[in-house]
Amino acid sequence: MMAVTSGGTNGESPGLGGFRPYLVLVPLTLLFALVNTMSAWDDRDGWPFWLPILTEFSSAVSILCLCWIPAWTLGRAPLTPPWGRALLLHLPAALLFSLLHSAGMALLRNGAGILFDLDYRFNLTAGVLVYEGRKDVMTYVVVCGIFLLFGHGRGHKAQPPVPAAETLPPFSTPPSAAQFDIRDGARLLRVAVADILAVRSAGNYAEFLLADGRQPLMRATLTQLTGELSVHGLLRTHRSWLVNRAHVRGLEPEGSGDYAITLSDGSKAPLSRRFPDALERLRKGKV
Repeated sequence: MMAVTSGGTNGESPGLGGFRPYLVLVPLTLLFALVNTMSAWDDRDGWPFWLPILTEFSSAVSILCLCWIPAWTLGRAPLTPPWGRALLLHLPAALLFSLLHSAGMALLRNGAGILFDLDYRFNLTAGVLVYEGRKDVMTYVVVCGIFLLFGHGRGHKAQPPVPAAETLPPFSTPPSAAQFDIRDGARLLRVAVADILAVRSAGNYAEFLLADGRQPLMRATLTQLTGELSVHGLLRTHRSWLVNRAHVRGLEPEGSGDYAITLSDGSKAPLSRRFPDALERLRKGKV
């Protein structure tokens, strides 16, 4: 679902979830840091004013710099069955997240202490790592949840395969020898039904596509012509098309249930999903 320089979990290569989760992560993390800072100011007992700012915002910056870890892990171990594989990757990822978070805080805090000549030193001890680790596991879960809200790490449903182009079976009835009169203006054109490839709507007229390349017009609706020509093997495949099944050579899927019909002269005619009976008849070789 995410669009990034690397892929997402929408069937492309696993990626880092894109930038959209950070539109929530960044303000949310900074807001928590600000609230915790203000709470510490209210509760401080002899602490210097700058200490809550340093501790809270160094933690926030470190977390934001490490959000790629849960994102990367979700891309390779989506939270879908089998759950064992997901846990196998997410547990060490959460541990790495916590260790790097503590190391990042130590680097930022001690660096700021040296830079601004502050009377402060942050020591990484086993107790600190355990204390921060308990909180970092929850932070890791929250970060994963935000990426999941944006679709990263949910996995993807298997998409049904697009059907290949079909070669149709021979029809069960021989081509009709019937004739049909096309009233083209003042002229009357008598053609064999077998020579009609298709008929398509052209405003108030119907345009006949003939095997010899001619395209005479007749003032008639496709509904009228369907009633006259369906008995001779012409099928309504689209609201604007009638197709002679004897001239159909193949079907090519176009997505969403629609097809392109290949006619005997190589031209194409549409087959709409709204005409499932025509598709069924063409596949079975029946009128």
